[in-house]
Amino acid sequence: MKIKDNFKQSRIGIIGGMGNEAMVDLMAKISSLPEHKECQFVAFGNARLAYKPQEILQQWLPTDIPELRKFDTAVYTLRLMQYLAVDHLGLACNSAHELFRRILPDIPVTFVDMIKQTATSLQGCQDTVLVMGVNSLIESGLYQTALTEQGIKATQPAVENQVKIMEAIYNPDFGIKTAKITQQAETLLCEVVCDEIAKQGCTKVILGCTELPLALTASSCQRFKAQGMLPLNVEVIDASMALAQALVSTQGQSEALIQPLVTYQGQHLDWATPLAFNVSSLDQAIMIQQRIFDYTVHYLTERNQSLAGSYFHLPTLFFSESATDIKQKLVALNIDVYSDINILDKIITNKLANYYSDFE
Repeated sequence: MKIKDNFKQSRIGIIGGMGNEAMVDLMAKISSLPEHKECQFVAFGNARLAYKPQEILQQWLPTDIPELRKFDTAVYTLRLMQYLAVDHLGLACNSAHELFRRILPDIPVTFVDMIKQTATSLQGCQDTVLVMGVNSLIESGLYQTALTEQGIKATQPAVENQVKIMEAIYNPDFGIKTAKITQQAETLLCEVVCDEIAKQGCTKVILGCTELPLALTASSCQRFKAQGMLPLNVEVIDASMALAQALVSTQGQSEALIQPLVTYQGQHLDWATPLAFNVSSLDQAIMIQQRIFDYTVHYLTERNQSLAGSYFHLPTLFFSESATDIKQKLVALNIDVYSDINILDKIITNKLANYYSDFE
């Protein structure tokens, strides 16, 4: 019997952190697909890729510090994934595709584009498709362009409804970015869908922000329809699931990193050492990340603080335990690697204290 060489397994890269909850959602969807068992994975929730809370609703030029910081951090994140020898990778954030597409031509790793995959999955659609997402995504026209290339007419929410979407995602009290799903957020999103469908006559809605499927899940949409909060004929299209399906079916390729990783540390790099775990499965990674969420919320609540957007999350990194080369590579970068979820009880308070000292 031939023994499978683990280094020849397809290795999926997942970049999250904008926010980490969306990365967990993508991992769960990949885990639901039987084909994923044939693959290794690396999931990096790099929260430093996100805007700081005070930067979110502002308009920035490419030469402004927030954009320079995000650019250098994205470059280093991609080079880290190349260093960890992923064959192909996906991005658990729709709006970040605009930034990453600028960098990816220089990165010799196959990129699975969530926006293009979602548009391709709708080939032949005769209906007008409503695109929902954050302001930057809607303004970028990424989905509108991808759908138009497939011969599909796209539309977007009215200004007043776009405000509701942003509230549902970013409101500091009830928004999805606070690591909880509230009735207020669900109600706002249902109101937007109902109003836009009534006015525009479309029946298909793309959830073009990876936070939106956290509130508008397949099961919750059925409940909303039964309660009269959503039209019975609306079809909610989850871009994250389209990406998950593409990631497990893609045969990607990459090239080894020739220059030392430190070479790619740009002037504006925003880096925090991730809490890294080698795990036996995606489900174990999800369990650990959920536990970290719980610790984080408790830690901040005790200090009369709250999660103020994705940037406040502790960066995390998970990888398949069969990928032994990854552990060696991370240790070479002075990144500690853990394998036991119970270690969190011993280390997490100090990890969070050190992390949040940067914000003081």
